[in-house]
Amino acid sequence: MTEKDDNGRRKIEIEDKRARDDEAAGASQRELDEQLMQLVDSTIEDEEPAQAAVEPGPGQPPVGDPIWVERAGEYLELAQRKEAELRNYRKRVQKDMELARRYAVEGLLADLFPALDGLAQAVQSFQNTPDEQNPLLEGVRRTIKVLESAMGKHGIEKINAVNVPFNPERHNAINVEESGDVAVDTVAEVYVEGYCLGDTVLKPAIVRVLKPA
Repeated sequence: MTEKDDNGRRKIEIEDKRARDDEAAGASQRELDEQLMQLVDSTIEDEEPAQAAVEPGPGQPPVGDPIWVERAGEYLELAQRKEAELRNYRKRVQKDMELARRYAVEGLLADLFPALDGLAQAVQSFQNTPDEQNPLLEGVRRTIKVLESAMGKHGIEKINAVNVPFNPERHNAINVEESGDVAVDTVAEVYVEGYCLGDTVLKPAIVRVLKPA
């Protein structure tokens, strides 16, 4: 083999080795590129949910927009004010209903009290008469109890008057006597019963009063 042939063979071997090295380098580069693309794709996938969570949907205001924040505060204040107004309105309606009910009861009792007083006076007139001598007396007593029971269901009560300090707002004194047995003006006897609805006096009791001597 001549020297010329030997040089040609070496040249071919060098070119083949260079081609193989280039091919290996290309494969390595492609592998690195693929790994880089996978990393980029995974990063984008991780960021997309977070972006979707903060990005407003169609028709929604931008998150943190100061104009929308101020407007939301105004709407909240308006809603709270309307709620307070509605609550106050309900209280007024309830109070008006209670007053209307009380006025209606008072109007009815204004017509009922004279009849009730007449029945009570009839019983007092015959208190020393045995029931067997006046069979109607027991019927009158029962009628009084029925009327007072009906009034009690509506919160109407008798005014406690006997042996209590005289109260001009609850008692109407038509007879006043001096006594050494009392330290203050005291109700000694009830002539006609009085009635109240809670703290409201519907009809003062007509009484006899003892005052200190």
